[in-house]
Amino acid sequence: MVEIENIFGVMRGHQEPDRWIMMGNHRDTWVHGAVDATTGLATLNEIGHGLSELREQGWRPRRTIVLASWGAEKFDVNKNRDCRKNKYTPQEQGIIGSTEFVEDYMTLLQEKMVAYINVDVAASDRDNFTPAATPNFRPLLERATKQASSSYHAGNFSTLYEQWQHTSQDRELFLRSKSTTPKIKDLGSGSDYAAFINMAGVSCIDLTITGPYYTYHTEYDNFEYLSKYADPGMKATKAVTEVAARILFELATEKLVPLNATTYSTYVKDKISASDLEKDLKSQEIEYDILEKSLTKFVENAAEYEARRAKLLDDKSRKQMDLRRFNDQMLQMERSFIFPPGLPNRPQNRHILIAPSLLDSYSGSVFPGLFDAIAIAKEKQNDPESDKYWNEVRKQLTIAAWVTKAAARALSSDVFPA
Repeated sequence: MVEIENIFGVMRGHQEPDRWIMMGNHRDTWVHGAVDATTGLATLNEIGHGLSELREQGWRPRRTIVLASWGAEKFDVNKNRDCRKNKYTPQEQGIIGSTEFVEDYMTLLQEKMVAYINVDVAASDRDNFTPAATPNFRPLLERATKQASSSYHAGNFSTLYEQWQHTSQDRELFLRSKSTTPKIKDLGSGSDYAAFINMAGVSCIDLTITGPYYTYHTEYDNFEYLSKYADPGMKATKAVTEVAARILFELATEKLVPLNATTYSTYVKDKISASDLEKDLKSQEIEYDILEKSLTKFVENAAEYEARRAKLLDDKSRKQMDLRRFNDQMLQMERSFIFPPGLPNRPQNRHILIAPSLLDSYSGSVFPGLFDAIAIAKEKQNDPESDKYWNEVRKQLTIAAWVTKAAARALSSDVFPA
């Protein structure tokens, strides 16, 4: 029997030591693992080195910073991604160290943890910055990338943001509004952020620059491949490190947690509006209004919440408890999407809004329980018991509306207005 170990480096916050910002990477690899995940380990170590130098100068963050080195992420990874055929738990898919940590400290994490930053493969190429995150990270991520260096091998970009905008536009938004908003992927379950978002409801971001990765999980994923082909000069790894450090620093030092409710609510509403959900429901005479009303309230309360942010910063009479209360609302908004029974046949996937799709355990989708139920109901349209599949759709619709309304209430300035 082999013992699995997680290793932590901690810098206590001086004003809010009981609010945690965590950044993590798994140190185990398949064979050499120069790209996966030693590039991420390099990022984690370099940031740890920088924090050590700041500490020697007497600096401490407002909130506690935790750097985590996870064990057994790669253990017994199953590569069949159709969860309908193989109902594996996160432990059976690997990701053991971080999942066990979340399970052991669930109550504390839901009370104290502000956000989790994941660096798995920092760079498998130099060109495509492909972050995945909960939508409240967008403004913070855009600010960080505008201050980070570009790693693009054939282009004159002064910042990583310009490179990201050029190589990865959000096509859905672009087609609807001609926006040039760079794309942020939905979180799935392919790395150590999975348990934090899917089980504990902690806002997460995963940072990586990707491209062709021909040596994935082979003995050829070594330093020669990394230094000659994947990331010569370590420019991409450096760029991801700069972004991760800036995000970590803002989360740990800003008086008001720099996560945005408006980008969250707008993203969800836009994704639903761009889908065929309303049409599919109405074709079966299922009321779409219950979800639409919850989404509308979510958008309204998020806008009101962000309006209070500016006023609170300008208010000279504010107290520390006012800041604390405001920040905790952001944390509770994310927690509100947790549904304890979990998704159908996937009890450990409890985040109703952001979770792996039933059809692809690595990628993520919006309201996967609802959209997966519709996909299955359509497949079974000619089944003699097709009604039971559409009843499952009705159930998942009700759950989606309920957690969205809970998230809206979490952002409200007063549950009991005068």
